[in-house]
Amino acid sequence: MASSERIAAVLEEEVKPLLRGVSHALAFLAALAGCVLLARMPVEGVRYVGALVFGATLLVLFGVSALYHCPNWSPTTGQYIQRCDHAAISLVIAGSFTPLATLDIPGWGGPSLVVMWAAALTGAGFALSGRSGPRGLRSLLYVLLGSMALPVVSRLPAVIGPARVGALLLVGVFYAVGAAVYARRWPDPVPTVFGFHEIFHLLVIAAAAVEFAVVYDVLGGG
Repeated sequence: MASSERIAAVLEEEVKPLLRGVSHALAFLAALAGCVLLARMPVEGVRYVGALVFGATLLVLFGVSALYHCPNWSPTTGQYIQRCDHAAISLVIAGSFTPLATLDIPGWGGPSLVVMWAAALTGAGFALSGRSGPRGLRSLLYVLLGSMALPVVSRLPAVIGPARVGALLLVGVFYAVGAAVYARRWPDPVPTVFGFHEIFHLLVIAAAAVEFAVVYDVLGGG
């Protein structure tokens, strides 16, 4: 591991909150149940596949995050799982966009989906190779990657209704605020129990839960 990477990892885990990773472990179990619901939806074709991709990336995100944050790993093992954790964030952004793009395939959904996944896989590759950059840069790149969904989302009111699109915009707000908390490491209410990282994790869970509700409602659950 590069010396700067090792130092950053040590500093980040210098005070590990008691609840670090717990929320994402619980979210992983919820995502498992959610994937069962998505798999049983009556919708077919690309929309069905898009919903399953969304569910699968949620499982990867919460599963890897819980695996990384809950136990105490050796520096070498921890660094490898941390890279997987960073890569999973790029994948879930693209995975979250996938079911929305399938609702707008005749418009910009198809091309945007290709671009989104190309960017996400590139970002995941950089993360796995240890080249994802400092915390602030990663947060900015995650927000920029997510913003690629806006042209498609802007076309969806006629397809799924303005109320559901409003909920999707709230998802974007949750992710953006979470990225800001992650980058600034603030607020950090009780560093030894529940710190800034736990707030970031809860915002990610909130975003995933709202989008899941919208996707399940639109694609056959409602």
